[in-house]
Amino acid sequence: MSDDSVSSLVEREYPSLLKLYKDLHARPELSGQEAWTSERLASELGKAGYTVTRGVGGHGVVGVLTRGDGPVLMIRADMDGLPVREETDLPYQSTVRAHDPYGREVDVMHACGHDLHMAAFIGAARILAGRRNGWSGTLVMVGQPSEETVSGAARMIADGLFTRFPRPDAAIALHVAPDIPAGSIGYRDGIISAGGESLDIVVAGIGGHAAHPERARDPVVIAAQIILAFQTIVSREVPPGELGIITVASVHGGIKHNAIPDEVTLQVNIRYFNNDIRDLLLNSIKRVAEGIAQSAGLSPPLFPRITLLPQSVPPMTNDRALTGTITTAFRQAYGEGRVIRIEPVTGSEDFGVFGLVEPRIPLCYFRIGCGDAIGSCGFLHSSRFAPSPGVIRDATGALIVAATTILDPSSPYSQGT
Repeated sequence: MSDDSVSSLVEREYPSLLKLYKDLHARPELSGQEAWTSERLASELGKAGYTVTRGVGGHGVVGVLTRGDGPVLMIRADMDGLPVREETDLPYQSTVRAHDPYGREVDVMHACGHDLHMAAFIGAARILAGRRNGWSGTLVMVGQPSEETVSGAARMIADGLFTRFPRPDAAIALHVAPDIPAGSIGYRDGIISAGGESLDIVVAGIGGHAAHPERARDPVVIAAQIILAFQTIVSREVPPGELGIITVASVHGGIKHNAIPDEVTLQVNIRYFNNDIRDLLLNSIKRVAEGIAQSAGLSPPLFPRITLLPQSVPPMTNDRALTGTITTAFRQAYGEGRVIRIEPVTGSEDFGVFGLVEPRIPLCYFRIGCGDAIGSCGFLHSSRFAPSPGVIRDATGALIVAATTILDPSSPYSQGT
């Protein structure tokens, strides 16, 4: 399909996609709570002619449309929002509040572009369903919950995504990118995003009166020393040129000014491209935490308790052949200047989990630019993140170009290679 024909099809759908986007933006839902969102996507897919199944791996949605013989292509959109208070002043700004998994009441916002991803996903679903020629095969449209906790993909797989529904020969997904100029598409073969692990570390001590710290072993001070020491793991143990990030994102301990607590809880996150670096970071975190506890006079029963959480994901890797095929199509449709090879991002994403089930499914994940020279749209996970809704056009068009390239009867995927 030429860029002109894609653009005209997208433009026809854009007013209704814009309304959908605003509705989704105004009603975000936290990971694992995407009941309204999933029903909205299921309804839209059903109206477009797809056979829809709800409740896959939680609130996951699967829409299937077959048109003749050919490959099976999966297109995925993520659905969940974040516990962030929106400060964009948009007329459709979210005012939603919900309870998080810990029972806390929090504000909720689509601060990572998932609302835009879903609007483009539905736009592509409609346009592809409406085309009576130009592609042949099966589309599997997947609305995935719980991407922000990097758990939704695994849950959908465990619930039979690749056994109850046609198994994909290829899978694609996209993400908006404020660090890429609007109108551009970012691609990369091989590793495109980092692996991530989350840990809870309970730093134990011996509580006591603030007036008599010598009779206690203050876990607040021990935790502070551990936090600072973690920074030297990256600067002095990770080889230059390798990615290693340790972030202590949450510190909780104590409830009274004059009472030293018995423990402090740290919520820690690491990022890496190389599994050897993952192991180095985890081993060093344990060694440093235990060493500092011992230097404070604590024995092994009171050493820090480290729990590796299930919210972890390996680095995401794009299939080189599939990415090359799609990138060539992007260049033909949009021109060389709009298709940019990017560096791997340090964010993590569980779309890559779909490609790890044997036999491996080739993946292509690409980024849709939404940035400008002054950075007015904000950045991902920010309370002020507000990409121009016009990016829906670019994202929808890119999905259509990629899909029709794979499902074209003359493509190598249609020939079983």
